[in-house]
Amino acid sequence: MKQKFALEKTTFAVLMGLLAVLLLVPSCTTDDKVPDLSDEGTNDWIYKVMTDYYLWNEDVPDKGNLNFSLSPDKFFDSLLSDQDGVKYGDGWLTFSRIEKKEEETKSVMAADSYGFEFASYKNGNLYYAWVLYVLPGSPAAEAGLERGDWIIAVGSETPNVTNLSAFYSGSETTFLLADAVRKGNEITFNKKKTISVAASRAVEDTPFLKDSVYTVGDKKVGYLVYNSFSSGPDDESTIYDDQMKQVFAEFKAENVSEFVLDLRYNQGGLVTCAQLMTSLLAPADALGKTFCIMEHNEKQSKNDEALLLKKNAEMGNANLDLRRIYVLTGSVTASASEAVINCLIPYLTRSNIMVIGEKTIGKRVGSNTFGTREEYDWLLHPITLRIYNANHEADYASGFEPDVKIEELVIGNDLLPFGDTNEMLLSEALSQISGLKSLSARAECKGRILLTPSSLERKQTKGLIFESGK
Repeated sequence: MKQKFALEKTTFAVLMGLLAVLLLVPSCTTDDKVPDLSDEGTNDWIYKVMTDYYLWNEDVPDKGNLNFSLSPDKFFDSLLSDQDGVKYGDGWLTFSRIEKKEEETKSVMAADSYGFEFASYKNGNLYYAWVLYVLPGSPAAEAGLERGDWIIAVGSETPNVTNLSAFYSGSETTFLLADAVRKGNEITFNKKKTISVAASRAVEDTPFLKDSVYTVGDKKVGYLVYNSFSSGPDDESTIYDDQMKQVFAEFKAENVSEFVLDLRYNQGGLVTCAQLMTSLLAPADALGKTFCIMEHNEKQSKNDEALLLKKNAEMGNANLDLRRIYVLTGSVTASASEAVINCLIPYLTRSNIMVIGEKTIGKRVGSNTFGTREEYDWLLHPITLRIYNANHEADYASGFEPDVKIEELVIGNDLLPFGDTNEMLLSEALSQISGLKSLSARAECKGRILLTPSSLERKQTKGLIFESGK
């Protein structure tokens, strides 16, 4: 079976959540004894939170200019500043968000899913999924799904997906896999095989997708694919932090002197995890010095603080004492990922941080969560603080520009397994370390496909679809 499409007649879509927050702290509470849970009462609470804590609270309209009878989500949106977010594709990506509370969904780490991340390609009203990675222990992994596979149908022998949710979760089904062949501006999908996939279930979204050590000349090179700044599977756990220390202890035992940090799909997470990661990477003489400076609005200036890089003893003496680093980025690399880059600059200098891939988002701010302890039906995640490095710099409002630009998600490129030395981004980093020309092959940057949100985050994010190439 073949499906042919001309690139100039198709659209490319991104369905993306509003990025993982850079800072998660204990939720704030109000003084309401018996809160009014009507829309008007909820909106009164939202207004108070936003005027007290929102970073751009001076931009919140006066009460007399607001409609308190709106639904809380629409009311929240009416309060947002024009400074809140960045241009993304042909649309605007807002950082602050609101979500409806859902019973028994306290963590995005174990959401019901088939357990894979994908980029979506849209032709007409049909979607096709390009598999970016598969989570271990998931229905997708058990079915043999692999990075680089194309799924062109779910439960069918012909393309049939008109709603991306079919790729996220559902009952036991089949995936029709195909090879995507590109000739000029024409894409042909050739049917390859059908695989059976068990029903979706809770899947742990581990941030550690691959770690390796390579010998390049006389150098040992560490490589880590780190997918989210999460301390553990839930808010109380530090399992992932402990695992990070162990992984770096193994790097140190291997005498790693060069490092490739793969953040291409990492949208952010906890500032404490970024603090730990930066501490493990930084020069040894930087430990104990400033990691970042966090500043709030004038009302909350008493909460301004600086976080320090951890001491080596706090990390099991796993600090690598690096003098340069290679960071692999993608079009959704953001937030805590960008903070690691920015907060290493005072100690490595920007010239010793080689960014390979695509320009990052440019999220220099963090948020708090409000509503977890109140009876309201909503959780608020407004931006509440600015993030600076030790030099009080945050000069990446438009994202970090790559030193070597590589657009991975172009039809015609091969998505090789993470850790494969021929994989295009890793190959480039290794070639920079060795001084030899990269052997990775890649298609011209036409017909680009943008990243979709993780199926494990979809219950926690507000999706936006941007289309280009019409």
